[in-house]
Amino acid sequence: MKRILTQLLNLPEVIVESNLQEGQTLILSVSKKAKSAVCLQCGQKSEKLHQNQRYLVKDLPMGDKEVILNVNRRRFKCKKCRKTFSEELDFVGARKRFTHRYAENIVKQLISSNVSNVARNNGLTDEEVNSMLEDVAENVMSIDVSNLKRLGIDEISLVK
Repeated sequence: MKRILTQLLNLPEVIVESNLQEGQTLILSVSKKAKSAVCLQCGQKSEKLHQNQRYLVKDLPMGDKEVILNVNRRRFKCKKCRKTFSEELDFVGARKRFTHRYAENIVKQLISSNVSNVARNNGLTDEEVNSMLEDVAENVMSIDVSNLKRLGIDEISLVK
């Protein structure tokens, strides 16, 4: 069962450890497959587990069930620089309570609606929807616009 849920979840390098269904909500306990992580300070690979930190992250629904991921973000201790660090999870942002793909789904809904309607339909607040919009826009905007002096829409607006 866990293997099928891992395949259905379709997150790279993530395995489902256990599942729990509460009404219309499916809670999946997940962690990364890798037994080590790379230190953010010195770049050294570490396998020395310092502690486990679990927190809940909202993901795309499966059918009519809301999916909540109980993520185990492990903390490691680096042997070289002696600092502790959390492993990088590429499917969720730092200090975010939703996956990247869930945020992209919410932003797609914003194309044909407004923030209040999307928030109401998905059981979110307007602030959460705005946070998701900013998160997706930050990932899309890889162009440095800090030195931008002029933006022309067409030849007429450039003259104005």
